[in-house]
Amino acid sequence: MNTTFFDLLWQLKQELELKGLETIDMPAFIEDLEYRRRVLKQVDLKALNPAYQQILPELLDRRTLDITRQVRTLPPVTKPRPGGPVHTVESGRKAPGFLTGLFIVLFLLVGVAALVELTGNQIASDLISTAGLKGRQADVDVASPAVASAVQTSPTQAIKPHASTETLFRIHGSNTIGETLAPELLKAFWQQQGAQDIRIHQGTVEVERDILFSLPGKSALQRVELKAHGSSTGFKGLLNRETDLAMASRRIKDQEKTRLAPLYGDLSSVRTEHVVGMDGLAIIVHPRNPISSLSTAQLARLFSGEIVNWKQLGGPDEPVRIYSRDENSGTWDSFKSMVLKKHGVKLAATARRFESSMELSDRVSQEPGAIGFIGLPYVLRAKALAVADEEGALPVFPTTFTVSTEDYPLTRRLYMYEPMTLSLNSPAHQFMRFVTSEEGQDIVRKSGFISQNIQRIQPVLSNELPQEYLALTRGGSRLSLNFRFNSGTFELDNKAQRDLERVIRFFEKNPGQRVFLIGFSDSTGDPEHNRSLSLQRAQIVRDQLLARGINVADVQGLGALAPVASNATATGRERNRRVEVWVRDTTAVNATLVR
Repeated sequence: MNTTFFDLLWQLKQELELKGLETIDMPAFIEDLEYRRRVLKQVDLKALNPAYQQILPELLDRRTLDITRQVRTLPPVTKPRPGGPVHTVESGRKAPGFLTGLFIVLFLLVGVAALVELTGNQIASDLISTAGLKGRQADVDVASPAVASAVQTSPTQAIKPHASTETLFRIHGSNTIGETLAPELLKAFWQQQGAQDIRIHQGTVEVERDILFSLPGKSALQRVELKAHGSSTGFKGLLNRETDLAMASRRIKDQEKTRLAPLYGDLSSVRTEHVVGMDGLAIIVHPRNPISSLSTAQLARLFSGEIVNWKQLGGPDEPVRIYSRDENSGTWDSFKSMVLKKHGVKLAATARRFESSMELSDRVSQEPGAIGFIGLPYVLRAKALAVADEEGALPVFPTTFTVSTEDYPLTRRLYMYEPMTLSLNSPAHQFMRFVTSEEGQDIVRKSGFISQNIQRIQPVLSNELPQEYLALTRGGSRLSLNFRFNSGTFELDNKAQRDLERVIRFFEKNPGQRVFLIGFSDSTGDPEHNRSLSLQRAQIVRDQLLARGINVADVQGLGALAPVASNATATGRERNRRVEVWVRDTTAVNATLVR
């Protein structure tokens, strides 16, 4: 039997993690040769299943992987059943069963009870805490030296705030950003500012935390408040003056912008709207589900409850179980817009809703019939599917490159909104400058999201693409961004305006490159007129680069060829109106001319 190269990689990832490796960053494993080599260096390659060994030469030597091709499959990796007998590698004997475990617990409890009689409650309480038999985490006093030595397990554990604290600023909103990305950005920023003893204090609510640290010359403990209840709560927090910055995994809505304008100015302007990173809205299923790709129309039928069994899609005879983010989530807003509304359906009433991205992903990875949607970094042990924007279109896997160029159909931008009322000297504004800098974008990448720092890649192009496009790009490399425009205009959007500066920095560090631009349009209207519009878009980008000292060798417009999204929707047409940036080495071009 055969499977896709991508599915085999997922099986390899799972087996390596079961052998004790840390969680593997799948997008980086696919696209970053050095990262791939570092991971595989930790493994006895000769002991791997032959199905994995057949792809080792590519994994170790090939910079770009063709993840869509067919390869030989292998038997599934077996996991121990939860609650069943566990066999140890060393002895092959069964671990203690239920009755043995119960006897041990009863013995410990009798011992503790006797100790209480002899020495009082305090010593027994300390022993219970040390043994991990405590109740609520909030009951543990980490400041106590006796207990601290026993519970120091994670930098995110609960730590009691200092008696005197100074709140520098507050960030509310998206759980996608607030769960892992925002804390890492805050820690890196304050480290850059010379902060010491940076730690995270967990609030009584799971998605509420404080970043606590000390600054030289400050006697009070410094604090940044972080609440991540969902994108809409960030804008509500601004309206109620309860936050200084708003995180959102979707763009601000018109009604939110109108409501907040009298207080904070235009929050959709380039000075206030910051794209902090890119994210692919991954569709996840159980790792053993044989389905590898779906169209957005099929996703709509699944999540609306129209498809109730996987065998209706050629999969196993297994009931479909739907998992969704909650109503406050920007992830939910994005999925609703990109899938459900697009196909005129609503989420099934039977869907289970989750506030936590990690919890949703964990549940899907354990439930054979489950399907859910999640931000790309939270795929974890589940399996991500390739997605086609419409029936008959090529399905695209969510990878670092396809998300950064926004070619993956369920790509979204992650935002932070900074009111114009913030002082340019304020810690909140300085933090926002760090987030969009190269250093900040490196933290975005390390957190599992997609950085906006530019990479050069030679993509594997399908022969099904238009021949004119293949001829233009042959021998070239592509930069990991597309320039896009405000809806219905020839104005570069906010991200594109900042990307101009990133392109300049790329060419300053990589001299000797010849730039060529390819413009595209949607399919609405006359084909020749569309080709003219696409050329005009490419010329606008060329003029902007020329004004910044970057020479552009060639400009082409291909009209509605090679769409990356459906032209049946306004959002899809907007994504198709783009300009790609391609480069060739000057030496390679000169060699071609000599021949």
